Amino acid sequence: MMSSCFSITQVHANGPLITYMIKERQDEENLRDIKNFEVMYDKRGAEVRCICSCFNSKGYLCRHALCILNYNGVEEIPLPYISARWRKDLKRLYVPDSGSNNIDVANPVQWFDHLYRRALQVVEEGMISEDRYMVAWQAFKESLNKMLFCPS
Repeated sequence: MMSSCFSITQVHANGPLITYMIKERQDEENLRDIKNFEVMYDKRGAEVRCICSCFNSKGYLCRHALCILNYNGVEEIPLPYISARWRKDLKRLYVPDSGSNNIDVANPVQWFDHLYRRALQVVEEGMISEDRYMVAWQAFKESLNKMLFCPS
């Protein structure tokens, strides 16, 4: 969809901070349906922020930000914009438990550690796909609802 972006114009510069306006054709059939997006680029750290907030809301760079990086000769996506779950060298948040599930039922610290490890396992599995996310989210909601009505 980067092909729908055109006419990159620098609108403001303050040292290494540059603000660009990029036009995007919304509809290929209606050539007049054009929207403007403001993108800020920091040359020092190859930091880029778009008004559409795609990275903040969805976790990946939008076509507007990618166009600006390309325009400035950045050939690789900067590391802060590469989600850990997309990397081959992903480090799991949880360490698989090789021991037994025997915990001291009188020790709240062990309760926390055990529940925390299991919750991270569910989170990691839920990040794999949208279907797994929905299963994990439903399980968390059901568990929380059961606990809210459980006597202390």
